[in-house]
Amino acid sequence: MIIGFIIIFATLFIDQLSKQLAYHLIAPTFSGTNTVLLKNVLELSYYENPGASLGILEGFAYKSLLFFVITVIALIIFGYLFKDSDFKHKKIYSISIALFISGTLGNAIDRALYGFVIDFLHYPFLDFLNNIPGISNFTNNMADNYLSAAIILFGIDLFFFESKRNKQKKDEQNAKIN
Repeated sequence: MIIGFIIIFATLFIDQLSKQLAYHLIAPTFSGTNTVLLKNVLELSYYENPGASLGILEGFAYKSLLFFVITVIALIIFGYLFKDSDFKHKKIYSISIALFISGTLGNAIDRALYGFVIDFLHYPFLDFLNNIPGISNFTNNMADNYLSAAIILFGIDLFFFESKRNKQKKDEQNAKIN
């Protein structure tokens, strides 16, 4: 579990540091033109996102209350799952839960401090998503990337490793009975 806390605090630190750098270095000079880091792959931008991921809920009147409730519920669920972290036997699961927690906390800190989330990473190859109704901006931050990675890792663990662990556990129980 100590490894989990290290992952949470390290990734949360990186998220908050990167957002502060974006706020102090990119925002003051941002003119609406992104800085290209990797052509057609990654650009630095600056966006104060009052909505959810991809600009969803941008104009929703009760979004602050909704985000607070969702964040509290998510952290309770992730905290409950975190107690089952086992970096020896459930490494992918454990990393995913730590990333869920740090990603959720990272954006919650922004909402509490500023009333919006600082987004600064733009992926031009995903601009086609802006054509989907309700999506207004595909710029994100490290916390969003942690959440995306957590979803992928959690899915990998669920579909490829959980059944093996359950089978192994069942085999061990059957061996004890016999």
